[in-house]
Amino acid sequence: MDFKKFGFLFACIAVAALLVPQLAYAQSEGMTFKEYEAQIATYQQRTAASNKALAECRAAGDALSKQIADIDGQIAAARQELYDLLGTDQAGIDAYLAELGRIETRLMGMLNLSDAALFDVRDEFDGITERVKELKKSKISYFPASQTKLKNIDQLIQRITDRMPAKRIKNYTVRKNDSLWKIARNPDMYGNPYLWPRIYVENRGLIKHPDVIYPNWVLKVPFGVDRGQHLVLQGHTLSSIASQVYKDPSKWSRIYQANKSQILDPNLVFPAQVLDVPN
Repeated sequence: MDFKKFGFLFACIAVAALLVPQLAYAQSEGMTFKEYEAQIATYQQRTAASNKALAECRAAGDALSKQIADIDGQIAAARQELYDLLGTDQAGIDAYLAELGRIETRLMGMLNLSDAALFDVRDEFDGITERVKELKKSKISYFPASQTKLKNIDQLIQRITDRMPAKRIKNYTVRKNDSLWKIARNPDMYGNPYLWPRIYVENRGLIKHPDVIYPNWVLKVPFGVDRGQHLVLQGHTLSSIASQVYKDPSKWSRIYQANKSQILDPNLVFPAQVLDVPN
């Protein structure tokens, strides 16, 4: 037997077996064999076009992935250059921004306090103000996110500064047999009788003579002094005040010159006097 002829005959039979159902379908749809061949050719063209488009998309995707990788590398290099300029890393920036965030939150809380409560946290506020000055010295302060927070913090500090009272006032209702000496000695007031002149000076519109006050009068009792001032206590001298303020007792004359209107003799200062202390 000629196996080549047999193989060819078998192939023809196989093709016929495949075509017969398709021809039967085409005939059932009213298509001729040529129309069927034309439709198959159209499908093949569409498939080829789709495969080509898919290959182009894959090529474009590969090119885009490479471009993204290149950009990521440039971003990483730029970020490292920024870290080198700032003298820190991402952890350092995060810690810096976190501290600014805590300061910002605390200042917003202070802004909601009453004037009396605000005066009570004045030392804390002063400490925050000094800390912000230190933070501004860091190169990280030039970071855009830092600039935004620092700008808001500066605005909060200014608003609190504008509201900060120079002193805190507590009202006291005079009782029978009270005197300014007794009121100043009261533990709920100064706990120091020698500070009675502060009460007198604060209420001069009501008190005509320091030895004469009447029950049911409501007196204003001041606490604290403004920045740049010093409250004289018993035993204070200009030298001891200068030593406390300037760390140099020889600078007492600066305080004297600033308070000549109330200091008649530089060797005599009295408890409850509020002196201006030049920077």
